[in-house]
Amino acid sequence: MTMDQSYTDRKTPDTETLKRDFLHLRASLDAVKDKLGENAHDILDRISAQLESGNLSARLGGIEDELAALGGRLKDTGRDAATKLEGRVSEKPLASIALAFGLGLLAASLLRRNR
Repeated sequence: MTMDQSYTDRKTPDTETLKRDFLHLRASLDAVKDKLGENAHDILDRISAQLESGNLSARLGGIEDELAALGGRLKDTGRDAATKLEGRVSEKPLASIALAFGLGLLAASLLRRNR
C-alpha cells in the first residue's frame, strides 16, 4: 500500500460526519428542487386558467376603454389650452413675441451651460 492510498482509505469520524451531512444536504436540495418544480407548475396552471376564463380579456378591454376616454379628455384639454393661448397672443402680439424671444434666449443659455 502506498502512502497516498493509505491516506485516502483512512476514514475518520470527521469524514463520516461530512459524508453524512453532504448526503443530507443533497437530499434537502432535491426536495427543494421538487417543490420549486411543483410551484412553477401550479403557477403556470393558474395563469392558463385565467387566460382561458376570459377574465383577463374583459379587464384589458375595460382598461382600453378607460385609456381611450382619458386620451379624448386630454386631447380636448390641449385643444382648449391652444385656443386660449391663441386668443391671448392675438390680444397682445408684441408682448407675446417679446416673451417668446426671452424664453428662447433663456433656453439657449441653459443649453450652452450643459455642454
